Amino acid sequence: MNILVPVAGATPYFSSEEFPFPKPLIEIANRPMIAWAVENLQALEGENKFIFVTMQDEAVKYSYEHVLRLLAGDNVEVVKLSARTAGALCSCLMAIEHISPDEPLVIANYDQVIDGEFHDLISRFKELGADAGVLTFDATHPRWSYVKTSGAEVVEAAEKRVISRQAIAGMYWFARGADFIAAALETIRVNDSVDEQFFVAPVLNQLVLAGKRVAAIPMRDNSKMHSFFLPARIQVFEQELQVEGVAAKARDEGGLNLVNVVIPAAGEGSRFAKAGYTAPKPFIDVVGKPMLAHVIENVAVRNAKFTLLLREDHLAQYAGTISGGRDVDLTIMPVAQLTEGTACTLLLARKHFDTAAPLLVANSDQLVEFDCQDFVDDARKRGLDGSILVFRDIERNPKWSFAALDENGHVTEVAEKKAISDLATVGIYLFMNGTEFVRAAVDMIAHNDRVNNEFYTCPVYNYLIKNGAKIGVYEVPSAAMSGLGTPEDLDSYLMRTVGDNARSLHAPA
Repeated sequence: MNILVPVAGATPYFSSEEFPFPKPLIEIANRPMIAWAVENLQALEGENKFIFVTMQDEAVKYSYEHVLRLLAGDNVEVVKLSARTAGALCSCLMAIEHISPDEPLVIANYDQVIDGEFHDLISRFKELGADAGVLTFDATHPRWSYVKTSGAEVVEAAEKRVISRQAIAGMYWFARGADFIAAALETIRVNDSVDEQFFVAPVLNQLVLAGKRVAAIPMRDNSKMHSFFLPARIQVFEQELQVEGVAAKARDEGGLNLVNVVIPAAGEGSRFAKAGYTAPKPFIDVVGKPMLAHVIENVAVRNAKFTLLLREDHLAQYAGTISGGRDVDLTIMPVAQLTEGTACTLLLARKHFDTAAPLLVANSDQLVEFDCQDFVDDARKRGLDGSILVFRDIERNPKWSFAALDENGHVTEVAEKKAISDLATVGIYLFMNGTEFVRAAVDMIAHNDRVNNEFYTCPVYNYLIKNGAKIGVYEVPSAAMSGLGTPEDLDSYLMRTVGDNARSLHAPA
């Protein structure tokens, strides 16, 4: 994917007397503004190439090419303009030779940071079947561009004109670079400009007229939009960073940066036993390591303290193989018999996580291609009390649990084995306070809130929500998941990752 960042526009609010360096190099918390933007955009999914459009005199004087390559890597193109253009859209078109026609294209502002949105944004656009998409936030000031929508689909866009409360968050996605180029040229041809300047937002109108589907996805939390259009906004952001730093230091001193990771793996695993596997499910060989070792690696985060709940009768033979050679802080909690569900199993180990530290609960028989640390960091940045890893299940298969959201992206309800939305849960659950999880789980059990006669983990969130907790979701593509829960799942995983003839060492002969 190409990420196009125009940095050649005029900056009337940043006087050279107060700011001797160009706006992209103005320092925010001791880092250039452009460094914040690049790091933010690197959270977008996929292998990405950055294209920067700069003023030639600034690029030469301030070594832009070297600076940008150090920030964004070697896969960078720097387009240098000898004079200002007639607006951001024209500046973008000056990079036309570097825009791959059949590859996705993102156009983004360089003077902003958006927290907690980019990790899954492209997948969300694709799942909507969009040809283009924008991220929006709630606003009514005419400094922004806006879209009007029907459902999630854009029907009109406007620059510097308030046509709705859905302001564009300075980020545009196009499924094909060629679609952007064609629509941009048509925008200029029909002279869709503001004060004789051409902007990117009106390009969306030409896509709509061409029958393309343009999606608008609202931000989960408007407070995570940090735009540096005025010097004062930089000061506000630095103050927020300072407050966050003080809070992080307090968490460190109180041991709250610790994350308790609990993996319940005390089920029967009867399907593997019936199929003739020669080891209990958590210890079945998967590409040279026990299944459980892969799961530990999958959800390892900074300052993680692992607690594993395992069948007592398995430990004597297999306990030494669990970590797969990783140096981890690991406690094993033996479980003597089957419980009445995973929530009950977890509570057996409550002495290990009944603290104010975050609690991460992970299924023992699946792997997810995602950054677990970002999952935790995202919840912290958004000020959540918990977060649920989810994916879009268009079929709404009732084998999953599901989460329903409000207009702010916060969970209003979860349901086990019942499709109340298309957001299915992955089986990795984050609670930002272990003690609150214990209280809510006990409350759930006291209400005898069972599904199929079992107490599940996911419905605990409903009791937190009743007490005012703010729960969010972190979305991953459905293709990111690999189930290992049945012999068929394991065979499928080995076939995809190793090859057609791959087998577990513990598989039946």
